[in-house]
Amino acid sequence: MSHALYATRLYWAANRGGVAKLHGHCVALHAAPQLGGAPVVGVDYIPEVGMRQIMPYGCAWRDMSDVEVAEADALLRGIVQPT
Repeated sequence: MSHALYATRLYWAANRGGVAKLHGHCVALHAAPQLGGAPVVGVDYIPEVGMRQIMPYGCAWRDMSDVEVAEADALLRGIVQPT
């Protein structure tokens, strides 16, 4: 799925890196984001289409909790500085 299709996205894949994108402003991620107090193996969070998937270390993909969604929103606001 292309990052260009969405205005806001938090994406991380352990072997490929990731992106933090907020309101169209994009920042490449070079380290796993921390959600739930630990780095994740994978995350695909696209609020505008309801995508809320996370893969914590040692676990399978699952839906993000409301707390993890709030952490992802705060992380995006902290990383991406719109001009």
